[in-house]
Amino acid sequence: MRTVLVCVKTPQAGQKISACATRMGLAQAVKSVEGSPELFIELGRRQVDVVLVDVALAAPDPVKFVKTVRTRSPRTGVLLSGAADPRTAAMVVAAGARGVIRTPSNNSDDLLVALAQAIMFASPSLQRVTETVPRQRSTLQGMKLTERELQVLRGMSEGKSNAEIGRDLFVSEDTVKTHARRMFRKLGARDRAHAVAEAFRSGLVC
Repeated sequence: MRTVLVCVKTPQAGQKISACATRMGLAQAVKSVEGSPELFIELGRRQVDVVLVDVALAAPDPVKFVKTVRTRSPRTGVLLSGAADPRTAAMVVAAGARGVIRTPSNNSDDLLVALAQAIMFASPSLQRVTETVPRQRSTLQGMKLTERELQVLRGMSEGKSNAEIGRDLFVSEDTVKTHARRMFRKLGARDRAHAVAEAFRSGLVC
């Protein structure tokens, strides 16, 4: 089975990735590795749909990193995540990366949202895997989000923090959290990444 390969900094981050993938029904399709050496070893073992790497782990030269991945595994898409400046983002895309997922605060929630976006970006074969996994909730049909909940969801899909979403919507961070909790409940989602994945899959955001 092809995979989304996530390059992480710590074992704890890898555990979060595994737990998130399990909730999405993609435990067999998502794998984490610690650091770029393990990443390249894994790329030599199997075909990978998408590699997701924090910009900091692609240092000191993200452009060279992207070119190396593309040379060793030409069919693998490369997505970077993190607070890359516009110039760096443009350079890595020019080098062959599919894009840079903005994650300004560089915390675990950002990584999980980036994972959800990477999964949605990967080949449709990964999305079909989820169709064979029994869901623990009803389908999204009939589940109507309020306009404010949709705005919060869109902000999350863009990698924004609760504080940033609040500033955009002119509401407090606590208000954003309240809308998020209601939205999670309606989507049957346990966290940001799960909510964003469901939103992409159902067409609520694109």
